Amino acid sequence: MNEKFEERFSRLNPQQQLAVTSIDGPVMVIAGPGSGKTEILAARIAYILQNTDTNPDQILCLTYTEAGTVAMRQRLLQFIGPSAFSVAIHTFHSFGNEIIQDHLDLFGKNNLQALSDLEQIDTLNQIIQEFDINNPLFHATEYSEINRLKSLFSVLKMENWNPATVKNAIDEYLADLPNREEFIYKKNCQYGKQGDLKLAKIKEEEEKMLKLKAGVDCFSRYQALLQERARYDYQDMILWVLRAWQDNPDLLAVYQEKYQYILVDEYQDTNGAQNEIVKLLASYWDQPNLFVV
Repeated sequence: MNEKFEERFSRLNPQQQLAVTSIDGPVMVIAGPGSGKTEILAARIAYILQNTDTNPDQILCLTYTEAGTVAMRQRLLQFIGPSAFSVAIHTFHSFGNEIIQDHLDLFGKNNLQALSDLEQIDTLNQIIQEFDINNPLFHATEYSEINRLKSLFSVLKMENWNPATVKNAIDEYLADLPNREEFIYKKNCQYGKQGDLKLAKIKEEEEKMLKLKAGVDCFSRYQALLQERARYDYQDMILWVLRAWQDNPDLLAVYQEKYQYILVDEYQDTNGAQNEIVKLLASYWDQPNLFVV
């Protein structure tokens, strides 16, 4: 395998070789599509294994999609053979799910399972059916409304946003509407004079924000239903691990000490919660061996 690696390594240009061999401390690589990012990541892992006493299972590679993990594993197989199966190559969500399943006792129940798409639709529909006539979302009986709640809850979790903080931000936004240019007439027209407020547009925005706040208010009910059913959804795989690490430093230390090298592909696409996972893992070291592309 060393000969195969050397042959592939010799094909890389000087900047690519530098990215492969700069294995100590934090490194960022900025590269466009088709510039050999997967080749660089795989070659770097092979170089680490050849030039340090690091074991394959002490290397963590986080990619953005399942297709990315497959491509990475296949490329690594070409470099290091069967040892590629020992390298921890995950999406952020599969990494989170593995931690949850390995420590079910820490997450509340021993029979916790990931939420299926059908179960999620059923859970969201139950929330909608519980609306009373005064709820701004009372009309929400169509599947499209289920999708809106699903999207909202996903964003709250992806960015690790507290519902109360979001509602405060909405209130601040509404209070500032009269000061925003898009809600003020720029010149005279049949609907108002220059400098007048666009009252109809402000009212429309207020109604939209009222519905958004009502949706945010549903978040706690959604989480309670998941807990009752011993389920966690796609975004919980990240959020639960993040909170468990924050609340349990000993658990975090297990993973900080385990992974000597961390590699993150498509780093620009990480959301708030995912980025916090990377920061916590890397925070153990003064100069973490963190490589982001």
